[in-house]
Amino acid sequence: MPRIHKLVIEPMTEESFKPFGDLLDPTERPSDHRIISSVPFEADGRGTLGVIWQPYEGLTFDQLERHFTVTQTFIQLSGAPAVVAVSQSTDLDDPEAAPDPQDVRAFLIDPTKGYALKRGTWHSLNRHILAPPGATFVTMNSSPNHTQIVDYKNGQSLTYKDLSSDKNPTKIDLQGKSDILFEIGL
Repeated sequence: MPRIHKLVIEPMTEESFKPFGDLLDPTERPSDHRIISSVPFEADGRGTLGVIWQPYEGLTFDQLERHFTVTQTFIQLSGAPAVVAVSQSTDLDDPEAAPDPQDVRAFLIDPTKGYALKRGTWHSLNRHILAPPGATFVTMNSSPNHTQIVDYKNGQSLTYKDLSSDKNPTKIDLQGKSDILFEIGL
């Protein structure tokens, strides 16, 4: 029987989300002229743009991932409200430095703003949709995409040189991080 770690949904505000990344929102909103605000996007290698359809699949998960070479960015285009789980970056040079479950937080995504994760920020692989049928997101990423995924169910870490092409990731067993299931509470 897995140990359930319950996550409370928090509002995603500039202040609450700052340890994990940045919200994409204009810094000013003048009534008499257009402005362009800079967006904190960085990518080693080639920047990529994609569209994700995420169906409603429930509110539990057992994996977190982090990206070493990109400030991965998401913008919700349509669909039901959604939540992303995040934890601050741990030592980027230590594949055993996975976050403790109590350090994982869940944020309600503001569909009027995008968000950019800091390099190395741990996050749920999916945006967790709160009602059927699902939601659509734009994602900005990098290629190659150096990524680490921690599986809390099996207590394993997989590190990919490139998530889309590395068929032989580095695998290690993690002590004390197995048989854990995260559950997002409503």
